[in-house]
Amino acid sequence: MAKKSSTNTEKKPGVLQWLIVIIVPLLFAIIITVIILAVMGVDVAKHTKEALNKVPFIQELVTTDEEAYYENQITQRDRSIEQLETKVEELEAELGAREDTITGLEEEVATLSTETVELNGSEETEEEQEEDQHIKELSKSFLSMKPKEAAPIIENLADDIALPLLNMLDSETRGKIFAQMDVEVAANYASLLASQE
Repeated sequence: MAKKSSTNTEKKPGVLQWLIVIIVPLLFAIIITVIILAVMGVDVAKHTKEALNKVPFIQELVTTDEEAYYENQITQRDRSIEQLETKVEELEAELGAREDTITGLEEEVATLSTETVELNGSEETEEEQEEDQHIKELSKSFLSMKPKEAAPIIENLADDIALPLLNMLDSETRGKIFAQMDVEVAANYASLLASQE
């Protein structure tokens, strides 16, 4: 019976011992393999990521260099878009301010144009009044002259002076002056006077 107790007392290797016997040499082999591959110039991390990226469920946890590059590009472009949107908003605000300035300047130009037209109108009336005064004085001079002396002078005057002058003369004096003028010139002045009335 002593034999039975000695066989019973021999322990069978446990699961933990088997795991240590298998895992430790396996880890040692993996480490040696990684070192040898690294010395040979193989990028072990890259190949490991690619291999793990093909395994379901693990692929969501592992990012490859290419995925990291694309994510980096996306974040950079997002930042760039935000900066451009900010710049667009600034430029739109500046554009609005300039449009307001342009509108204000257009209103000012319209006001100044109106004032200019009003001032030019008043200046023209003053100039017209002075011209009318000169023509009245000239017509008095021609009334005191003989028609034979006045006719050649009026013939040589510019139409814009001669017509108002003839218009201020009474019709009898005007007729006497026309009689002393060249027929064509007298007819021309007569038709111009008729068209004014």
